[in-house]
Amino acid sequence: MRHKPTKLDKIRALGGLTAYPAVFWPVPEGGVEVIFTNFPGLKAYGPSKAMARKAAVEMLTAHISSLIHSGEALPKASDPVRLHPDPDEPPGTELIMLEADEKVIKRRLGLAKRERGGVLPSMGVLGRNKK
Repeated sequence: MRHKPTKLDKIRALGGLTAYPAVFWPVPEGGVEVIFTNFPGLKAYGPSKAMARKAAVEMLTAHISSLIHSGEALPKASDPVRLHPDPDEPPGTELIMLEADEKVIKRRLGLAKRERGGVLPSMGVLGRNKK
């Protein structure tokens, strides 16, 4: 159900964040592709496993941020124990639980607390010099 989420809706959605299973699939041409079992069509790629993991976290973070912003419910994460490997998977395929970057999501949704800067000693209010 889509609706314009309130600030409270967004905060509640963040409270339900969890790790999602990601399948790291070695590509024959080189590199690693990552697919998410709970988000059809969401993919990431990296020339190495470490780069693929970083790209996957960024993609997951952006996608979850978008879902929360549009008022959509986040899917429940699949239980990794209940996920069975596909017989066609290449050797080296791994299932890894990934978490979205909550700090980035808060910033994107306007929920991050802003740091309040103090007045610098040489400056007055609104940058005017003290007299």
